[in-house]
Amino acid sequence: MIRVIVGRVSVPPITISPMELLSLATTQALFGAETYTFAGVFTGDQSAEFIELVPELKESPHTFIFEEEKLLKKETDALTKAGAKIETVKVEKKEWKFDQYGVASALGAHDKKRLWLGLMQAFRAGEKAEAVAGLMAWKARAMKDLALSRELTFMYHDSHRGAGDLELLLERFALKL
Repeated sequence: MIRVIVGRVSVPPITISPMELLSLATTQALFGAETYTFAGVFTGDQSAEFIELVPELKESPHTFIFEEEKLLKKETDALTKAGAKIETVKVEKKEWKFDQYGVASALGAHDKKRLWLGLMQAFRAGEKAEAVAGLMAWKARAMKDLALSRELTFMYHDSHRGAGDLELLLERFALKL
């Protein structure tokens, strides 16, 4: 059986020659049929040689799964003609999130510019000011800088008492660091 999954690659690509693949297909397994998974076989320079092996792979007792990011029409037609089952998987793109540890490392390095840019990125990404303040307080405690830790803690509590918006207080803190 031959399965080709298009759109997703979950295994690391390994280099295999067409002859090695043919020997896998023709070798009898000791404990029954085996399943082999390969990535990027039909997109390389030797894709035509691999397509020529599809009839032998189809007759093999083993199952061959090929994962490809994209599959051209020529390869798709040849695989379909040989009886391979082709599945197209819709790949969801992950939404980018800000690097929360970048803010902490900028605070640890006392890098005013990187800290401010990290805060702006965090707020644009929709991160809560309380979460960012907590992360910065954690970093200040890890640095054993009691003055920074105390200032961040007071800033958090002052914002809840109505002394100002926590986002603006954090931005002001970053700029005067």
